[in-house]
Amino acid sequence: MRIFWIATAAVLTSALSVATDSSATADSSIAGNSNDWLIVPGKRAGPITQKTTRADLIRFFGAKNVEDTDIVVSDGGREPGTVVFGDQPGASLSILWLDDTADTRVRSIIFCQGLERAEKCRWHTDDPVSFGTDLKTLERINGRKFKLNGFDWGYGGLVTSWEGGRLDRLSIPCGRLTLRVDPTAGEPSDQRSSLIEQVEDNDEFWSSDGPMQGLNPVVDHMSMSFLACNR
Repeated sequence: MRIFWIATAAVLTSALSVATDSSATADSSIAGNSNDWLIVPGKRAGPITQKTTRADLIRFFGAKNVEDTDIVVSDGGREPGTVVFGDQPGASLSILWLDDTADTRVRSIIFCQGLERAEKCRWHTDDPVSFGTDLKTLERINGRKFKLNGFDWGYGGLVTSWEGGRLDRLSIPCGRLTLRVDPTAGEPSDQRSSLIEQVEDNDEFWSSDGPMQGLNPVVDHMSMSFLACNR
């Protein structure tokens, strides 16, 4: 079920005060002054916007914390990209670019890729929604039921529609925040197996459906796309 699906307004002025600090870490003054760990759909993720370049990443986070590497994408393959805080899964950003030119801009961001369930992702919305937010909490924040894909396939657990609820703002085309949920590990039982079997399909389900409520899956993937900004 844990198949990655790919999916950050203004740069905070305090970023300039730490631009030359290449030894910054996730808990340094950079995090405190120019990176608030806040995801604002349609605008930014911390100091990152659709206009951010690789050179900007170095100014924001320090050269020590920025590395070009291959990133796992939705089909299980890999694409060249850039990772920020790669040694800290709970703070990391995996960034894909529009092209391979030096001044290219952000195409998409994957938050906390490779994070273990027991760990906490520092990136969050102001609701707050983050890794570990469960389906029932998403319903409460949204103010109504929503649609999502069944589990155990390439796009399994992906939220497909907020049905006009408060979380519909996550779906703004330019800077869209995509969420995926997945059932937490549990003790094997006939009841649990039955619930999972009822929603293991490449079809849409309502969050209010009995099996979804019974499993109460949690957010285990967040990604932000700026691709539509460039059309």
